[in-house]
Amino acid sequence: MKLGLQTNLTTKQTITPKLQHAIKILQLSAIELKQEIQNIFESNPLIEKIDSCDDYDSEECSIHFAHYEYEKLGKNYQDVNTTPITEIIEKTLIDEHNLKSHLSWQIELSNLSGNEHEIALTIIDYINDDGYLINSIETIYEDIYKDSDINIDEMIAVQHYIQNLDPVGTATSDIQESIQVQINNIEPQSKDTELAIVIVKEFFNEFINKKYEKITKSLNINIEHIQKIDELIKKQNPRPGSLIKGSKSDNEYIIPDIKIYKNKEEWQIQVNRDITPKININKSYVNLKGKEISEVDKEYLSKNLQEAKWFIKNLEYRNSSLIDLAKSILKFQISFFEDGKKNIKPLTLRKVAEDIDVHESTVSRLTNGKYIDTPFGIFELKYFFSSRIDDETNTGLSANSTKEMIKEIIKSEDSSSPYSDEKIRLILIEKNINVARRTITKYRESIGLSSSSARKITTK
Repeated sequence: MKLGLQTNLTTKQTITPKLQHAIKILQLSAIELKQEIQNIFESNPLIEKIDSCDDYDSEECSIHFAHYEYEKLGKNYQDVNTTPITEIIEKTLIDEHNLKSHLSWQIELSNLSGNEHEIALTIIDYINDDGYLINSIETIYEDIYKDSDINIDEMIAVQHYIQNLDPVGTATSDIQESIQVQINNIEPQSKDTELAIVIVKEFFNEFINKKYEKITKSLNINIEHIQKIDELIKKQNPRPGSLIKGSKSDNEYIIPDIKIYKNKEEWQIQVNRDITPKININKSYVNLKGKEISEVDKEYLSKNLQEAKWFIKNLEYRNSSLIDLAKSILKFQISFFEDGKKNIKPLTLRKVAEDIDVHESTVSRLTNGKYIDTPFGIFELKYFFSSRIDDETNTGLSANSTKEMIKEIIKSEDSSSPYSDEKIRLILIEKNINVARRTITKYRESIGLSSSSARKITTK
């Protein structure tokens, strides 16, 4: 693959059309979005802030959230007084998050079989930060599974499954395969996407070397077709893994995007207005378009007006999508909001995606790097998605709820004689939860708790 194509594709992506801008705004964390809004305030005179909170860092600013009633959840909102900003922004330890953990999280929520789950995690270990496999799938098979009951076809099937997770196009061998997968995921499919797939699959070298004559003759198309396909292909990401940001500093501040709280007997959902203040089109500038100004000024106003409209529309889409997501989480995880972390239920991306009528990848983008303020603390939205534990009693407990139980059991133990994983298993059985000891070990390690021997405190 030539470096020139990768550079060209990356450069092309900075010229963002409407859809790319909408996806970008959707994926931004609260801190990133806040900076994005500040940037557009400074660069586009047609956007004005009509919020009363002019100073984001002011202790006196009390209007931080746009209020939504749980029963209505309409598109309009009214301001409410909430707590000072110091109580909204929490300095919280952030777990390491990268491409591999993001893909693994989606695998944990999938319906893959035991073998497929193992294969998926193995493949993910071979994916680099850009999203590409560092070894071919055949080499991975030879290294890991050659003498097992798993065959190469099973590995390829799981590889294809990972390729269609968020971000689309990872677990591929090269840019050609990644772009093909990304185009395959464009909805709705069209004649242009079908033609693009053929060109990427069968004429990729000719395409990147601009040998268009062979392509046009072979496919009986004209140069206008090639130009349209060129634009479509350049909108795909040559480094899909780069969409997932790496681990953050332990000292980075977290700003919640959403707040859910109970007001008397009704649950309320709010969007953080400190992040997204009310913004509007500055009419005084718009009115200039009808006056006698130079063509250069008219073009400047038109360009900024279009950018302002896009930005406001995409910001509203982000907020309404977060509200829909929060409403769905509240519905499925009401036991958590009523009674705490031990009562969190199994919940998959697919279930929520079907509930709010979006694609699973949209839910994944919405949850990534975004936080919610609850009566029990601030949590990443991902926390509310958890697989069902594999236990013989079929209690319907989620993995996260079981982890909380393990944490409480260990917290109550005698530090001079801490519980072994087997003892924890037996305690859970008394609660009618039958989990394998190896699962106890896995969950204990995932929440950062040491083994019983390491936890033991001796007194002299």
